[in-house]
Amino acid sequence: MLRARLATAAVVIPLLLALILYGPYWLFALVVGSLAVLGVAEYAAMAFPVRMGERVLNVLLGTLLVVAVATPDPHILPAALSAIIIGGLIWTLVVRRDFEDGLRDLGLSLVGIFFTGLLLPHFIWLRKLDTWQVGWPLAPGAGWVIFVLLIAMAGDASGYAVGHAMGRHKLAPRVSPGKTIEGSIGIVLASLIAGAAAKLILLPQHSWVEVLLLALTMAVLGQLGDLSESIMKRAFGVKESGWLFPGHGGVLDRTDSLLFPVTFLYYYVVFTQ
Repeated sequence: MLRARLATAAVVIPLLLALILYGPYWLFALVVGSLAVLGVAEYAAMAFPVRMGERVLNVLLGTLLVVAVATPDPHILPAALSAIIIGGLIWTLVVRRDFEDGLRDLGLSLVGIFFTGLLLPHFIWLRKLDTWQVGWPLAPGAGWVIFVLLIAMAGDASGYAVGHAMGRHKLAPRVSPGKTIEGSIGIVLASLIAGAAAKLILLPQHSWVEVLLLALTMAVLGQLGDLSESIMKRAFGVKESGWLFPGHGGVLDRTDSLLFPVTFLYYYVVFTQ
């Protein structure tokens, strides 16, 4: 398992950095959008394992949402959100005879559609920001995207190592029995160290207090996002959301600790810079 994790990381991380730093906007948006749609599909497969109609509907509505997020026109997103609600209710009314269960299924669908279809594409918006300036010929907003990934990867690696080596006290045994308080503390400490490195390399124009508080907040939010996905897997009775990344699971398994932090950071930058 560890060897598969390392091999996957050795391939994915360099490609990801090249895409973030130098890739054109359309390619970055296409990759992030595709991952978001795959995440919606993974959720639908967990929630509706034997009901292909609901799974197809989830993917179609999720794709509509992702395309709307990536479209520059600000009116497209609210139009897409309206279409998703209207389309879901029409599906429940026309296709589903058992409208009581149909309405509950629609609620399940909307959670999955918004969880990745809306939150993950915040990476697209974040990379478009032009407030990051360190004098390097990099894509606008690339520094903020790397900041999110740096905090998340440092935290994930430390949480895994500390949890396996020193973990004794369960963090949330009903939700995720493998997670420990010691691992959670390791995530926070590693995130602060990664934040310090980001301050020196990526964000020299920002204060130490600001960067470290951002790193701390993102470390906490990342763990809450991870536990949120664990709730879904526990409720649906599955161990992993998918198989796309060998040794790491599916899109949801790899992005759950990114969704809350990237959403928080995007709005923080927009409202404060």
